[in-house]
Parts: sequence; C-alpha cells; structure tokens
Amino acid sequence: MKGNKILYCICSLGLLSGCATYQPVKLDATATLNTKVEQLKVDASQHMELPKRWRSSSIGIDDGLNEAELIQLAVLNNPHLAAVQSMLKEANAQLIQAGLLPDPQLSLSADIPRGNDPTLVTGYGIGLGFDLQSLITRGARQSAATKQARAVYLQVLWQEWQVIGQARMLYRRALMQQQQVELTHNQFLQTQTNWQLQQHALKRGNATLDAEGLARTAMMDGETAWFEAKRQYSTTMHKLALLLGLSPQTELLLSSPEQGVASLLNQPVSADKLQELLNHIDHKRPDLLALKAGYAAQEAKVREQILTQFPSFTIGANSLRDTGNIWTLGPFINLNLPLLNGNRGNIAIARATRSRLQAEYRDRLTAAEVEAHRLVSDQQLAFDELRALQDKLPELNVMMQQMRKALAGGNVDMLTFTTLQNSHFAQRMKVLLLEQAVMEQTVALDTLLGSLPLPAGAHE
Repeated sequence: MKGNKILYCICSLGLLSGCATYQPVKLDATATLNTKVEQLKVDASQHMELPKRWRSSSIGIDDGLNEAELIQLAVLNNPHLAAVQSMLKEANAQLIQAGLLPDPQLSLSADIPRGNDPTLVTGYGIGLGFDLQSLITRGARQSAATKQARAVYLQVLWQEWQVIGQARMLYRRALMQQQQVELTHNQFLQTQTNWQLQQHALKRGNATLDAEGLARTAMMDGETAWFEAKRQYSTTMHKLALLLGLSPQTELLLSSPEQGVASLLNQPVSADKLQELLNHIDHKRPDLLALKAGYAAQEAKVREQILTQFPSFTIGANSLRDTGNIWTLGPFINLNLPLLNGNRGNIAIARATRSRLQAEYRDRLTAAEVEAHRLVSDQQLAFDELRALQDKLPELNVMMQQMRKALAGGNVDMLTFTTLQNSHFAQRMKVLLLEQAVMEQTVALDTLLGSLPLPAGAHE
C-alpha cells in the first residue's frame, strides 16, 4: 500500500512538471503604422530570403528613396508580411507535434466489497498501457508535417515576392505620375495664359466672345487634368506608405534612377525567350513550389489515413489486488475493431483533398502561361505605340510652337489653335502613360515568371 502511494506521488509530480501554464494575452486592437520614415527597420543584411542585390545595399533616407531602398523597407516593415510570417511558427509547432510520441495511458481502479465478510478487503488495480497505432503512423505524420512546413515557408516567400513586386510597381508608377503632374500643371499654366490674353483682348475689342470662351474652356480642362493627375499621384503615394507600414499622412521623397527614368524601360521578351522561361516556371515560382510541397504533404496524409484503418491496439500491464487480498500481475491488449467505421470517411476526405490540390496546381500553371502571353502581347503593343509616338512627337512640338506664334499674330483662329493644343497635350500625356504601362508590365512579368533568385531553403 505504501509503495502504491509513493508511485502515485511520483507520477503526479511528473505530470505537473511537464504541463504548460496558461497566460492570457490581450488582443491588441491598435494600428501599428509608423509616422516617420526614420522609425522603419532598415537592416536587411540578415534577411536571407531577400535577393542579395537588394540585401547588400544600404538604405539612405535623407536623399530620397530609390527602388532598391523601397524594396528593402517594404520587406522589413510591411504589416501584411508580418502577419503572414506568423504562419511559420504554426507550421514549426505542427512539425514538433507530429514527432512527439503518445503519452502512456495510466489506469487506476478500486473494488470495494459490499457485505459484512471480515475476510474481504478493498481491491485495487493499476495499469500502464501504450498506444502502438500512433507508432505505426508516426512516420507518415512526420513526413506530412515536414512537407507542409516547407509549403508554408514557400507561401510566405511568395507573399514576400508580391510585396517586392508591389514596391517596384508603385515606385515606377509614382515616378511617371510625378511627370504627369508636371505636364498637366504646365499645360494648365499655358492655357491660363492664353485665356488671360484673350480676356484682355476681348476687353479692348480685339477678340470675339467665342474665342475667349474657347480659351476659358481649354483652361478649365487643363486645370481639371492637373487636379486629376495630383489625385492619382496622391493615391499611389498613400499605397506606397501603407506598403511600408507608414501612416498615409507620412511624406515620402523618391529619388530617380542614376541613369534616369528611361533606364526602367525594357524591350519586351521574345516569344522564344518567353517559352523558355515558362518551361521552368514550376521550378522558380514559390507559390507553385508550395503547391508541390502541399501535394506531397497530402500524399503522406493519405498514407497516414490508410494506415489508421487497420485495427489500433494498446498494450500494457496490470497489477491488481482482488477483494481476497491476492495480488496479480499480467499483460493486457485493447483492440479497436474497424467493423463499422474503418476510417473510410477520413480516407475519402484525404484522397479528395489530394485531387483538389492536383487540379489547383494544373490550374495555376495554365493561368500563369495564359497571363504571361497576355502581358507580353500587351507590352509589345504598348512598346510599339510608344516608339511610334516618340518618333512623331518632335514634329508636333515644332508645329505647336509655330501655331502659338501664328495665334499671337492673328494668323490662326482660336478654335484651330485649341484643337491642336489639346491634341498636342493628349499625345504627350499618352507617351507618359505608355511608358508607365511598359514599366509596370515589366514588373508584373518578372513576378509572374519568377525572375527573382530563390533562397537556398526554397530549392527542392
């Protein structure tokens, strides 16, 4: 009896020492946006998932942010990435759980006699068992958890690539929109000057009312275009601030590339080069590698569920004292007979999930190929139209200067001048919009085709 009490105390202490303690954590409902660029994290040297060409460059805030600096700041400070990266902790915890052995099963019982027989004593029983079924499926569980952890890592990496692509695209868009704001402002000032001249001429009786009205309308259209350009630029800068984890009210100063904005214009890839890139896309894009890893993890889960359908059994030993004060010691086996359930439902679910992942992988590959061809086609059309406009724009600029002189000399009417002026402005704006489209399509294609180098941990 004394030995049983000692054993009970030892087991209780062992159980208590291995228990986790509960600590309530209050949900933080406050926004975590910084209000100054100086508050952002700037050291990307240890962020091994970031390509080396950006990880090894320093960040200077005072002289304006270039593309490389924006990429680093976005990867280090983006709120969405911070939330996504918490998935890695969950995956690692699941990997630990898959490798743990099951706890032994301790059973205690008492058999209290009912009667007045003084020869009878209270019977006791103590048993210790172990579930062998979990040992059989442990290898499959660990394999599934390992592959799933890799899938989660690749999903996080793909989200990081999306943030890099957004930073590059917003940077290029902002640079082009700065030029659009400048263009529309100059256009507004020119139309305002024309209107003021016509208004003064009308007062002196040297211009007609319809000429003054045409000049006024052109000025109002120019002002509207200027405000619209500023609104679009403000929207882009707000998106860029949020991407960096900054408050929308934070002012960001951007710096142009050393070789000029034109250096960001790239010739569209050829059809042969595109097909070569598409042939290797399943080994380069993290989301496709993640789907592969997820499919492999599901294969292991299917195997685990099939192994679980076989009879599970627990083995152990019992030490009993019956009411006659006789102690016995012997083994026991508990069997779970798979007659009604047989784990058939879980097997069907695991197989259906595997089929879904396979279909999703094929769909992602098909969508990537279709989207890549569309992007290259659109980029080629935009590039050709841009070159055509750039070839003809100098002649239009010269003609516009001649028309201004003709208007000042009274050799052309206001309707003709306004029509040509609006066309000249539209063509110049079209050039900027086409340059912006080509730049953004380049970034979208880079992300789609997986042009960034994969970190060492992402390779199969």
